[in-house]
Amino acid sequence: MDEVNAMAKAGETVGKAVGTGIKQARHGAKHAGETGAVLSRQAAARAEQELANRGYSTEELQELIAQRATGKSRKELAKQAKQARKDWEKRTTESRKRLAARIDPTPVKKKRRWPWLLLMLVVLGIAAAAIALTRRPEELPLAAADDEPWDSHTPGTTPPRHRAAAETDGHQEPRGVETPRANPPTP
Repeated sequence: MDEVNAMAKAGETVGKAVGTGIKQARHGAKHAGETGAVLSRQAAARAEQELANRGYSTEELQELIAQRATGKSRKELAKQAKQARKDWEKRTTESRKRLAARIDPTPVKKKRRWPWLLLMLVVLGIAAAAIALTRRPEELPLAAADDEPWDSHTPGTTPPRHRAAAETDGHQEPRGVETPRANPPTP
C-alpha cells in the first residue's frame, strides 16, 4: 500500500505544481498584454511626432507608402479592389452554378406558354362577341292584324281589299306592285 500512497502524493504534488504554473502563466500574459498596449500607444505617439516634425500627416504617409509600393494612389487601389471583389463574386457564383449542375443535373424547366395562348383566345372570343352584338340586324315591327296576308298571289286566298276611289285623295297606287315580306306572320 505504500506504493499507492506514494503515487497519490506524487499526483497531488504534480497537480499543484501544474495549477500554480498555469495561474502564473495567465497572470504573466495579462501583464504582458497591458504593457504591450501601453508601449504601442507610446510608439505611435512618438511616430506621429516624428512625422509632424518632418511635415507629414498619417494620411499623407499612407498615401506615400501605397504610391511607392504599387505606383497607384489609395483611391485607385480602392477602386481596383472593389472591381476585383465584384469580378470574384461573379466567378464564384458561376462556378457554384456549374458545380451544382454537375452534382444534380436536373433539366431546366421551360416557361409554359399555354396560359398566354388561353388568354389570347379569351380576348379574341370577347372581341368577336362584341363585334357580333354591335352588328345585329334592326328589329322590324310586328305585322298588324289588318295587314295583307303573307302571300296574296296564292290560289284560294282572297285578293286584298283596297279603298274605293272616292276615299282616296286623288293618288292611286299602281296595281300588281307589291313587296313580299321576308317571313310569313306567325298565328
